[in-house]
Amino acid sequence: MIRPSTDLPLGADPASRFLPWTVGFLVFLATLSLAVGMLMVSANGNWRHNLLGTLTIQVPVGPDKQEASRAVIEVLRAIPDIQEAKRVSDSEIATLLEPWLGAQTSILDLPVPILIDATVADGRTIDIETLGARLSAVAPGTTVDDHAVWLKHLMDLADITGAVSLSVMVFVLISMLMTVVFTTRTGLAIHGEVVEVLHIIGAQDSYIARQFQVHTFWLSGIGAAVGFTLSTGVIVLLQFYGDRLTEGLLPDLALGGVGWGALCALPVAAVSLVFLTAGITVKRLLGRMM
Repeated sequence: MIRPSTDLPLGADPASRFLPWTVGFLVFLATLSLAVGMLMVSANGNWRHNLLGTLTIQVPVGPDKQEASRAVIEVLRAIPDIQEAKRVSDSEIATLLEPWLGAQTSILDLPVPILIDATVADGRTIDIETLGARLSAVAPGTTVDDHAVWLKHLMDLADITGAVSLSVMVFVLISMLMTVVFTTRTGLAIHGEVVEVLHIIGAQDSYIARQFQVHTFWLSGIGAAVGFTLSTGVIVLLQFYGDRLTEGLLPDLALGGVGWGALCALPVAAVSLVFLTAGITVKRLLGRMM
């Protein structure tokens, strides 16, 4: 492996040998944590946009379900707080059932109720019990499902998961900086005599600190590149197979351009923090030694 040349034999330090592995592993964990956090934020936004403020009405199976569904739609459209009401087509219902029943759902003779989607106007609320009673009067057995009840719990879970993931990322980065501090202190202790010689011949603290910074930057950069590459591979695989397993069950969980940009910026920021931490650590220790 080609190393940058320095006046200090830092490449032989026992502690520095593990620095690329440690930084790579921590960048790997930090990248995955950031990806999970952003995916949860994206999922929360998708659920809120797609489901919040919507109602699903089920008209039970019966010989007059077509007439009952038309009567239910007329009642819904007559309510000022409901912006839109439309029947879910048979093909859409088949698509919803496909993850459970397979691609042949449309040809199965199943007693599937008629589904009606209703959109509540922004800032308006609907009394579900009162609405259910009105719809049952024109179509007995009709039920109303309010997505906001279970959606709130789902969004709370996504918020908690995202917060935990981002907290893990912060703790991982702090652990990485602590590792750099330990490695730098060890290297400075090992090469204390060489540092004194450099001081005697006129080397400044900033010059000695730069030697450690270049060495640490090189090792941490290699580790960060490997850790980031492995983590992005894991993210792509999980996203690909996750979309196939949850097709039709969950909204699209994609990072997008901004998300991938944030992921790419993470290893760069991590290596920059390592570079600064190494320099600050050396300068503080040299200030105490003099």
